[in-house]
Amino acid sequence: MNGGLRAAGRDELEEIGRLYHAVWQETQAPLQPPGVAADRDEAFFIERVRRFPVPPLAAYFEGRLLGFAAWAENTLGQLYVAPEGRKLGLGRALLLASEHAIWASGFDRARLLCLVGNSNARAFYERCGWRLETDIVEEAETRGEPVPVACWEMVKDLKM
Repeated sequence: MNGGLRAAGRDELEEIGRLYHAVWQETQAPLQPPGVAADRDEAFFIERVRRFPVPPLAAYFEGRLLGFAAWAENTLGQLYVAPEGRKLGLGRALLLASEHAIWASGFDRARLLCLVGNSNARAFYERCGWRLETDIVEEAETRGEPVPVACWEMVKDLKM
């Protein structure tokens, strides 16, 4: 496949997990409490992807996996784009497709959590019509005990 978005097949989940790990280490790990990143190796992310309730949406460009998005019910849980996929419109395409899938599932409002301090991600979501709802503390999954992390809860009313 040269480019585009599509639901990932089971045979792509490991590659998505590796991409998830690499981009998370770059964009999220520096904002996490100490110890969270140390507990999240590549295997952690591959296993996490295999447990997604809905197959993730994969973004390809020139035959390479460069991004993905995943959601559960009305919550966008993941949207990650590799550095070489940025500025190509993949993030916006993944976001719009995720919003549409959430809406098609019967929800008129979508939500997501953005780590406090991740101002680039927050600005991207705001440019795409999302707004800050509130600040919350979320429990970050680790192999041990969950760790509290500060997040911005963002929402968007869906009108398709």
